[in-house]
Amino acid sequence: MDTSKLTFLLIYFLHCSSADIAVQLERFEQIGGEHLLETSAMRVRKYNRTTFTANGTFLLLQDIDETYEATLKTAYSRLGNNQFNEYPMKIPQKTLCQVIVDEYQQYQYVFQGRSNLPILPSGTQRFCPFPKGEYWIRDLLPDASWVPPVVPAGYWRFTVECWRKEELQASWRIFLRITKGFI
Repeated sequence: MDTSKLTFLLIYFLHCSSADIAVQLERFEQIGGEHLLETSAMRVRKYNRTTFTANGTFLLLQDIDETYEATLKTAYSRLGNNQFNEYPMKIPQKTLCQVIVDEYQQYQYVFQGRSNLPILPSGTQRFCPFPKGEYWIRDLLPDASWVPPVVPAGYWRFTVECWRKEELQASWRIFLRITKGFI
């Protein structure tokens, strides 16, 4: 085989093996915690033929101080049939104020222009208490760039738990589908 054909096959193989990752929102649920957060006006809606977005308004009924803690757990359904297996990827329990400074600050660009959530200046070391009030989200698309390539395609459930003084206050579940295709 001549080198031009070999080069063409190599370029073709490398191009076809780069996976394109897409994230599609499915639904959002709140389990308890109505004394803390009112999310009945939050919805996942069809934005166009192929895109689903988060929309709505939620009410934070109490200031979130350093006594509140949160954790994130993930579960995976390979067949998409709601038979979930816990996945070892999670965020350990820590104060919500620290989550805002560490994780939210890093990904707040996703919310810019799409919500009225506060934007923290770069280098913010402390943001507490998080003020109670009415917050809105409009046409928020999930960002696929945070999905590591080793995460398998399938149906996913993210469970956020809110704790205070070792007592579970509320849980929220976000269901989404991760698909991988070829560019």
